[in-house]
Amino acid sequence: MRNSLIILVTIFLLFTVFVSSCKKEKVIDETEKTEIIIGLLIPETGAGSSTGESMNAAISFALDNIKQYLADIGSNKTIKLIIEDTQTDTIVALQKLITLKEKGVQLVVGPYSSASVNAVKNYADQNGILIISTSSVAPSLAVPGDNIYRLVPNDNSQGEAITALLNDDSIELLIPIVRDDLWGNELLATTTQHFTNSKGSVAEAVKYPGSTQNFSSFIYELNNKVMDALSQYPNNKIGIYMISFGEGTEILHRAWSETGLQFVRWYGSSAYAENSSLPLDTMAAGFALDHGLPCPIFGYDDAAEDKWQPLIDKIEAQIGRKPEIYALVSYDALWLATLTYLTSGLKVNTDKLITTFEYEANNYFGVTGRTSLNAAGDRAFATYDFWGIKYFLNDHSWELVAKYNNATGELYRY
Repeated sequence: MRNSLIILVTIFLLFTVFVSSCKKEKVIDETEKTEIIIGLLIPETGAGSSTGESMNAAISFALDNIKQYLADIGSNKTIKLIIEDTQTDTIVALQKLITLKEKGVQLVVGPYSSASVNAVKNYADQNGILIISTSSVAPSLAVPGDNIYRLVPNDNSQGEAITALLNDDSIELLIPIVRDDLWGNELLATTTQHFTNSKGSVAEAVKYPGSTQNFSSFIYELNNKVMDALSQYPNNKIGIYMISFGEGTEILHRAWSETGLQFVRWYGSSAYAENSSLPLDTMAAGFALDHGLPCPIFGYDDAAEDKWQPLIDKIEAQIGRKPEIYALVSYDALWLATLTYLTSGLKVNTDKLITTFEYEANNYFGVTGRTSLNAAGDRAFATYDFWGIKYFLNDHSWELVAKYNNATGELYRY
């Protein structure tokens, strides 16, 4: 009897220890949580700083929502962002990517410009870094099989869109003033191809270095080209095509000083659409208002309005203005980066990471709508919004003036 009692007690104790150990295995040790580390290359300063400000705000909201999502699904993952300022400079962008690599980053959202993406491309390909750019659009970077992915359509689509608007305005001669970098030259090339194919003519461009501070000589040269053109074309058949970053405001400000530049219509491009500096410069904004300056940019998906409108409202409340759409693309990019790691795991090679990212992007519907990719890793679907300047209650601001759908070839004016 006594032996039986001892056996029963022993069994009970062993069972208790077993149950206790099982319970301990289910407890998540806070010190063992794993980090999802994502790098971001953002133009917080320099000519792209307006977009950089919007991107930072969008990233902040995305981070809050992602943290809540991880908590809701009971994940033990945490997310860590390492943000570096590229200063809208190609050399700095590469330096900052190297810094991120040294910190163990394998996936990077950014950089902003095509010139910066081109500057980091070889290093990213050679060092197994996945690049997700939210605003690079140069057609030459549409390379299948590399480590560069872009959540916006490349500029072949923008060239088609601006040509549709130029034709609708009956423009016959286009005189470009262009930021002399990879993005500027390639956008000019694709627009020239589309416009000349539609029987238009494009004059030799006035090109300025991205580092330009004083635009006087370039404005003078542009005015001379317009005055020459006015001897051959009616003024309503001539358009100036400004391919710029934030320096476009200085160009417009100085355009007042040259008579010829006030006789013709002006057109802008994606990197200047909704730029925050223009409404603040009364002279430049007034010039844009008088001469048009519709700027095409990758547009909002109407089917996703219930997603993007609340986010736009939040960002506007924080920064005091409407954000560029690239900020919303950044929001989606951070979500896709997170979902990629949640699916692939944290310790995977680059090939696995890329395969998983492609799967997530092709099956994601975010604040910017479908993010499906084409064979080169660029966004497959394109609608372009044209933004222009309006004046209301003693204040200049950007407003939507037209929309172009590449799938249907339809241009709609508001």
